[in-house]
Amino acid sequence: MIDFVKYELINTRPEILECNSLLDFHNKVNLSTGEMGTYINAFYKGLEFRIYDATIKTPYRRITVEGSLHKYWNSGAHNFNDFGIMQVVEVVNDLKRCFNIFQENCVLKCLEIGVNIEPPYKTKTILNQCLLHKTDRFKWVYTNDEGNYIQTKHQRHFIKIYDKKTHYKNKGFTIDNEILRIEKKYTKMKYLNDKGIYTLKDLLNYGLHNFQPELLKDWENVLIYDKSILEKTKYKDRYSNVVFWQELKRDNFKYHRNNLNKILSKHPENIKNQIAILIKNKCEFLNTKTTQINPLHIRLIRVVSTSQKQDENRRLCVVTKLNISMQKEDSILLSHTGLRYYFKTDKKIFNEVKNKYLSGNWIDSEHETQIKEIAHNIRNTNSNQTIRQRKLYTKNQMRLFNIN
Repeated sequence: MIDFVKYELINTRPEILECNSLLDFHNKVNLSTGEMGTYINAFYKGLEFRIYDATIKTPYRRITVEGSLHKYWNSGAHNFNDFGIMQVVEVVNDLKRCFNIFQENCVLKCLEIGVNIEPPYKTKTILNQCLLHKTDRFKWVYTNDEGNYIQTKHQRHFIKIYDKKTHYKNKGFTIDNEILRIEKKYTKMKYLNDKGIYTLKDLLNYGLHNFQPELLKDWENVLIYDKSILEKTKYKDRYSNVVFWQELKRDNFKYHRNNLNKILSKHPENIKNQIAILIKNKCEFLNTKTTQINPLHIRLIRVVSTSQKQDENRRLCVVTKLNISMQKEDSILLSHTGLRYYFKTDKKIFNEVKNKYLSGNWIDSEHETQIKEIAHNIRNTNSNQTIRQRKLYTKNQMRLFNIN
């Protein structure tokens, strides 16, 4: 249920992260003035680590981490599959293993909670019929990372509803079923703080299952025009017109909203009710601990789910460990296709790969030339690793494990 998080990392020495071999920190420079930026940053599986310079206000080097824990579990590539409490705990454990990050040291600054469901109708059809959230009009938004979605902004949070299938199919993924995502983004922490939630540890102790009533309430507050039910009624023109709703006075708005809900309640198969049931069922599924996590489970290649079968959309490059599900099924290395995908959808990850695998000889070359050279160096890295393995373990040498 957790997706994007931003937290300040306390009780942690910046030098520990700076010396970590998984992180490659850089500083931005103003090319006109030569002035250095106020922080250094590094990326890993879609998470951004920032270490800020000390200031008069904060006389220490402040650390923040932000990004999608869901995408991290998929090695930075996507967040359209299920991501439940089991996977959240595994990601948190992996961050502790890789970066010595403890839950109690992660002070939350931003949080997204949501679920992916398979809707009863085309997702776009449903989005087009969502008019208001409470009394605020939904607006269409587009970003390179998240695609098209509708959103309303409230004082302390956003409500966002997505078409995940179309977005990720356009990125090259194979998705057969419709995917609708309903999400709540907390931009101010007072609401969570009032519940005793300050850190990531507090959040997990509180329990993600306790956000189910909130998501259901937020969906209940969506004013939706169900065309299949209202098309043949006298309210067809008025109730489908968002301007009609926005121009109503408070009492009239309440009357017509209640009337709309009354009409829909006579048809249990209405879209709003069906989706409410799907949200409830998915929340319960994601918060079921079906398998005990073994703390001694060794993650040699990636964060691996111990609670369900491997997802075909989580195939990883054997060198970079990045998700290559957008490439051909027999791919084992990040190739031109994958590199173009990350350049288009996540510049942070692309630059991470570029910094590591592009030789300085090609730094000023054209973009396509750079992609060709990066892919070439990844292939060379894989070949060198294979050669080293063969030298270490000769063909007839006895060994405990088989090495391919």
